[in-house]
Amino acid sequence: MEDREVIAAFLHDGARTAFGPSTHLEGDCLFLDGWWQICFRVSPDVFSVRRDAPPRDTDIVDQVTLELSVSGMQPVATNPPLLYAITYTEIALGIVQWEVWAADAKTAEAAISARAGADAFLGDYATDEPFKEPDYTAEMGGARRNAGLPPSIVLTIGVDEDRTRALEGNLPDCRFITRDFDSITPEMCGGIIPTVVLIDASGPTGKEFVMELRAVACGRFLPVAAVTSDAQVPLGADIALDPTNTDTWVDPIRRLLP
Repeated sequence: MEDREVIAAFLHDGARTAFGPSTHLEGDCLFLDGWWQICFRVSPDVFSVRRDAPPRDTDIVDQVTLELSVSGMQPVATNPPLLYAITYTEIALGIVQWEVWAADAKTAEAAISARAGADAFLGDYATDEPFKEPDYTAEMGGARRNAGLPPSIVLTIGVDEDRTRALEGNLPDCRFITRDFDSITPEMCGGIIPTVVLIDASGPTGKEFVMELRAVACGRFLPVAAVTSDAQVPLGADIALDPTNTDTWVDPIRRLLP
């Protein structure tokens, strides 16, 4: 699908899954480049558009607001407090700048109040089925495919180059992207769309990076392997890898791959 088709399906047809060259849908959220939230659907006739600057030059946000205008909607509110509770609960997003679009303010207020009334923390949903944590494997795979990337990408952060090369030789079906702690932030990891993140957590910087990655929306569902000599798996990581023997890393990392 073209991005304009993804946008139209999201805003007009209630679509919950779709992929374009730079956009994709996950439930009620429209994403840019696989991780940056553009727009959140509060209800079929109320949307919140993110007003923070996108991570790169793009007219996608303008396309969204144009489509909303054509549909008879207009900006009616900015940063309503209840909206933060909804987006934090449903898409693990902290405080950002939102502009609410609807036919009128009364419609927006009613939709936001109704949506906030379903308390996601308590599993209070308008459904008889029990709440299940969403699985974003398909979305991540589709985003990688649309970006022209191979099925599996291993992002290594702070890992020694020799160890990375040794691991790369044992995982020829994966593409490796290597960064040091000075050249990447947890928020930037989402733009790479990795399958697995491998982090040197042998020191405080790496341990802190693992926890910060888990705290941002793009890192919430990424498998994380931590290189550490600690007896326990570092907080936020899925597995721990022995720093003294790179050969033992292959099988555990393969198990994290789709």
